[in-house]
Amino acid sequence: MATSSQTPIDFRARQEAREHNELCYQTTCSYHGLPDSSHIAVQATPDAVLVTATDIDVLAEWLYVMRGTVTTVDLPSGQKVWTLRTQTWTDSPKFPPVPVFVTVVLPSDEPVMHEITAAVAA
Repeated sequence: MATSSQTPIDFRARQEAREHNELCYQTTCSYHGLPDSSHIAVQATPDAVLVTATDIDVLAEWLYVMRGTVTTVDLPSGQKVWTLRTQTWTDSPKFPPVPVFVTVVLPSDEPVMHEITAAVAA
């Protein structure tokens, strides 16, 4: 059972992990010129970075530059969720890559670039 004295330490460690992951994401965007506009919502968690975009071109750019695999989910509302699983860039073993999930919701009948559909995990 966790004591109240452990809670601030756990919170601090989780906060430091979130800040580290956000910095890795920002560094990757800056270094590779990846989109980071007002049409993108970013949430760093202790384990990953979650990116939600309103434009499939954001997912396409991340796929082109950072590679990864894409999954899709059909929603009952006639929409499809496209999610790219990739990671941040690093050139140092001291800073391992952080998982990044880039998600876009589109109408189910919206045409999508071949490169994105080809990256869908089997």
